[in-house]
Amino acid sequence: MFTFSELFDLAIQVEVNGERFYRYAMNRAKGDSLKNLLGWLADQELLHESAFKELKERIVRGTKPAPPFASLTQQALRRAMGRHAFSLDELQIDSIRDEKEILQAAVLFEEDTILFFEFIAPFVSDPGASSTLEKIRVEESNHKQLLMEKISEI
Repeated sequence: MFTFSELFDLAIQVEVNGERFYRYAMNRAKGDSLKNLLGWLADQELLHESAFKELKERIVRGTKPAPPFASLTQQALRRAMGRHAFSLDELQIDSIRDEKEILQAAVLFEEDTILFFEFIAPFVSDPGASSTLEKIRVEESNHKQLLMEKISEI
């Protein structure tokens, strides 16, 4: 079972992994345009991480403890999720050979992130947390769109 706090820990981990991936990819990219995009995306992931940390703190400090999500087990969530939102090891980033593969991996990462946020949204009842989650989900969708546009330029 998950608690509210644990769900936010997972959201934070997704953002940490995204930032790490983008920094790693930025160091492997050759063109300045792609390096700049990847650096900006890494910075965006840091902003999202901070937002989730603030939400977690606010909710944990709340007057009553949040109930565990009895219907949402870790195994069920991981099955529902996808390839690599929780673990960069599964992505095998060392095997990425060129800029197109960097972008394709980034699109997959963004898709997994979006899926995760859509999956947990019904379990988030706090209006402020729900609003922040939706805002970040939209931003992740915009990231995916930017990456897909960059792929089409290659």
